[in-house]
Amino acid sequence: MGQDNHLASFSRRDILFGAGGFAATGLSGCYSTNKLREQAMSTTLEQENERIVTQFCLDWANKDVDQLADYLAEDIVYQMFEGRPDIIGRDAFKKVLGGFVSNLKEIEWEIIRSHAIGELVINDRIDHFIGETEKESMHFSIAGFFLVRDGKIKVWKDYSLPGGVSQVGGAFTSS
Repeated sequence: MGQDNHLASFSRRDILFGAGGFAATGLSGCYSTNKLREQAMSTTLEQENERIVTQFCLDWANKDVDQLADYLAEDIVYQMFEGRPDIIGRDAFKKVLGGFVSNLKEIEWEIIRSHAIGELVINDRIDHFIGETEKESMHFSIAGFFLVRDGKIKVWKDYSLPGGVSQVGGAFTSS
């Protein structure tokens, strides 16, 4: 017993913690490698979904509700803003938005940033709806949430950004 035994000073708990930490470190390396592989494989899908949503947003400038509807799944669920009932189906979208779009002089959606994660695309944008007069114009800061499946927008919900632009009537002034 006169000889020091360093292992004797470790408890079973110390050994288990050490082994667990070692295993976790090894697994996190595998996890990171698998995650990188997964991201590389999904990048094409994400890029395509982001492209679809971006082009959809830019095409609002054409004021063609039929062209816009082509981006949407037949059973689209669209919520224009919080608290508003869902618009369900491509035909309902065309019916609800057709008159609105045709009565505007100009539409421009300014995309500030956009990000895709798998089938989800989120964008930060300012929607400009220019009426025949300044009094009829509207400008809104929006966070858009899009679920893109099989190349079509299946779910689309817009949310107002707290502290963002929300201006109805008058010339647009950014804050």
